[in-house]
Amino acid sequence: LMVAESETVNARVLWQKENRKFTDIVWAVLFGLCYLSFLVCGFFLVAKSKPRWVDADADYLIVSEHYRDDVEKCCAERPEQNNDYAYYGDLCSSLESGGRRLGTAGDSKYDYDDGIFSAFLRAPEIIIGILTLTVSLAILWAVLLRFFAKPIVLATELIKIGVFIFMGINSYDTSSRILCFIIAIGILGYNVWARDKLFFAADMITQSVNALKANPWIFPGLLFVKLFYALNSSLFVLFFAEGINLVEVQFENDTCVFRNPDYSYNMFKFIGFAYLWSTLLTAKIRLAVVANIVGSWYFHPENKPPVTRSVINSMTTSIGTLSLASFISVIAEKLNMMLMEPWYKTWCGPACFVATPLHIIMCVFGAFIQSFVLMLTKFAVILHVFTGLPFVGSGKKVIKILKRHFKGGFVTEVTSKGVLTLGAYVFSIGVTFAAWAWFDARFRTETLVGGKDALWFILYILVGLFNLYHPVFGMYIIILANNFLLSWEKSMWDDDRESSNKEEKSYQHYWVSPLAAIFVGCLAMSFFTFIAEIFLDTIDVSFLCYAINKDNNVDLSNDDFEVLVKAVPGYIEAVDVIPVSGKEGDITVDTKKYGDDIQTAVPAKPVELSNLEPAPVPYDVP
Repeated sequence: LMVAESETVNARVLWQKENRKFTDIVWAVLFGLCYLSFLVCGFFLVAKSKPRWVDADADYLIVSEHYRDDVEKCCAERPEQNNDYAYYGDLCSSLESGGRRLGTAGDSKYDYDDGIFSAFLRAPEIIIGILTLTVSLAILWAVLLRFFAKPIVLATELIKIGVFIFMGINSYDTSSRILCFIIAIGILGYNVWARDKLFFAADMITQSVNALKANPWIFPGLLFVKLFYALNSSLFVLFFAEGINLVEVQFENDTCVFRNPDYSYNMFKFIGFAYLWSTLLTAKIRLAVVANIVGSWYFHPENKPPVTRSVINSMTTSIGTLSLASFISVIAEKLNMMLMEPWYKTWCGPACFVATPLHIIMCVFGAFIQSFVLMLTKFAVILHVFTGLPFVGSGKKVIKILKRHFKGGFVTEVTSKGVLTLGAYVFSIGVTFAAWAWFDARFRTETLVGGKDALWFILYILVGLFNLYHPVFGMYIIILANNFLLSWEKSMWDDDRESSNKEEKSYQHYWVSPLAAIFVGCLAMSFFTFIAEIFLDTIDVSFLCYAINKDNNVDLSNDDFEVLVKAVPGYIEAVDVIPVSGKEGDITVDTKKYGDDIQTAVPAKPVELSNLEPAPVPYDVP
């Protein structure tokens, strides 16, 4: 086929400073304002946050000096109440007793109003230690993949099985032991059934590793991006954890209680949105750096940009386009969240037999739309890096390029993605269990393997498996679950204040440790996924480079990557292609019918219609 110049691009990367111009500037400004507001809101919460309680001794917490005057004033204005009327949230009874006992949730060290962010504040060494371990493991995994791609891919599958076998052996509960062994057997069975796909994925990842080996400075360059990613995640946790201590003493239901001001909830929502946008933008910056270096190496290895130039281009002239692409990804992510959020209402309602199948279809549809949008934005970003075109121009052109070589223009190597994603998934599961055990030990709870209730353990396993696989979505689910459970316990206190058995009214010892561990696991999964995406980005860049080379009639017969591309589902076996210009518009011409004369004329200049013999030439106007 012959491809019009307007339908494709030249096989080169315009990375030089003089060839780059700022694109989609409005979106760069919008993101800058959004992130500035994220920092302002977050640090406002931190600055206004004051400890509600301070340690009196090993067994008591007392109202802090910052809030003591407000509590005394509120209690002085409260009508006289019988002492039996006091309940957990009543600050006056705590003030009168000189403090409150630590560990009111069962035999644990959790108190009646503790949530996951209270656990982070009271035991910061856990989240710091676990995330340090995560970053170290992620870097080690990247180094091992770089030097031992195929063995590590296969070893990762064995590690998956080993993790669940180890958990099963060390389980003290028969139900949890059986569940772990069933999962291990399932993974082994899948690996045997899909062994050919695993070997293909190993070959594809090896090709990615070869590109990274030829450009060893990619990883040091992406370290800066990784540090920003880690800092951004740390700020997100800090803002939420400190924000819970931004409270006011309010008179409510004849008692004085701590309550978050209404404006703080709106700040939390905005911080969540800004964090999601900045996280996805970080992923686009990583993709742009990889596309700049790997694309140049693929097209013209003698003229590659230094890694510093790639990072600078991504953070300056390309930041507007990357901001727009990441915002579109935010919308797709949010749409998927909206379709999945009300599942408990649909599945537990009276019309569940009809509503549940429809909701499952909606979830599948949302996941497909999300995957398709993310795929298109990814390839649009890659072409933007190659050409410097704005997002819309890159998107239109990349769809035309991909449609010529892949059915429907949809290309993604799911096997390699599955192997790397599942590898990150299993590592994150291990990190989650380490955090879970640490929280259990620190707060004297028994919710992990060997705990008192196997049903709770299995429930947390299922919740954790789902949330870890969707880490960003999972963090929001955990935050919502944390807020819901705290509100639910408060409603029980309001309904039954006169109960003498108050310790049974607080259930933090059942849910705070596992949910806090799952939240940390979601952060770990994000880190591991970031590393895995470097290799997947390289594969995607290679796909587009291959398609552009085919459009430009580059001989790829000796290219090992061509063999792998042709094995990808949806690949279109096209004949050689060359650029053509004509008065009647874009023309496609069968070069096999007219021999090599047309092809040998390509390097000199585009072929004109008058040069094509014999006539008439069959053509299609797209």
